[in-house]
Amino acid sequence: RRAACASAAPSAAERVAGAVLGFPPLWRLASEKAKQSIKARLAELGRDWDAELQATREAADWDEALREATDPDVALPEYYTASFHSYPLGNLEWDAAHEAPLAAVAVHAPVFNGEAGDKRLDAQGDARLRASYHEALAALLPEGADGDLKRVVDLGSSVGLSTAALARAFPLCKELIGAELSPYMLAVARQRLQAGVDSDAFAGRAVTYAHAAAEDLRQLEDGSVDLVSACLLFHELPADVAARVIQEAARVLRPGGFFAMMDMDPSTPAFRRIAENPFAYTAFKSTEPYLDQYACVKFAEVIERAGLASPQQRSNSPRHRTIVAMKTEATV
Repeated sequence: RRAACASAAPSAAERVAGAVLGFPPLWRLASEKAKQSIKARLAELGRDWDAELQATREAADWDEALREATDPDVALPEYYTASFHSYPLGNLEWDAAHEAPLAAVAVHAPVFNGEAGDKRLDAQGDARLRASYHEALAALLPEGADGDLKRVVDLGSSVGLSTAALARAFPLCKELIGAELSPYMLAVARQRLQAGVDSDAFAGRAVTYAHAAAEDLRQLEDGSVDLVSACLLFHELPADVAARVIQEAARVLRPGGFFAMMDMDPSTPAFRRIAENPFAYTAFKSTEPYLDQYACVKFAEVIERAGLASPQQRSNSPRHRTIVAMKTEATV
């Protein structure tokens, strides 16, 4: 059994698959095939990708929205300019941002299918995944702690889906801050907020979206936050950046505050089935450039090195895990 880890040398099959996908015309062909597969899956769920995407493209003056979302003092780190999710410019293009809400529904439709070959689709799979994260998070908090989570930061908030889910999960929360490095994603999140999308979740809350890297929350003071949440963020980060993100979370948390993350669990059978198929795993890694590094990170150790106490882990889907840790009074 080959470990899905950067320290393991690629197999011959993986090298062949990597060479094929490394040839630009074939990469573009594979990317287009993947896009068509996602669109077809959304159609099976009764949704019209093209019509909904066109409505989004016509919903705002996106050039102006991008200017307003971009903080010129925020530098884009090199790791962030990689191709992600079959988009040549990764998160730094309109297709990625405009398609994000649709892609989330399609990609997560089968996420609760635990058995190999199970092709069932659930139109609520994405909502169920986010809800399962918050249920696991709440279960790992000390009794009554959720009532003290008044100021919440959503790291890598993308177009705001995770922010809205947090708002629904913690009705006593008064302020939510989404921190997002892509000004394209940020512009879409702000447009959705202004248009009243998820108004049921955000009613009575102060909601802001900030242009910021998760490892550099310069807008936030030390000890000023009750909960820092990272939903499906860490698999998109190099290992050293992941450590810096957790250190920054520890900085902004108040004593008694909590860090929480939800992401893929490399130890699950669902993940292992992909990792042990050299062609499938190489194709997966071509859309997730830091996946090998993510699979190697020992998060409990990294979290404790950042000064956070008692990291606990709980499964929240056949493919995902939730980890929660607390900043204690002794944390410096």
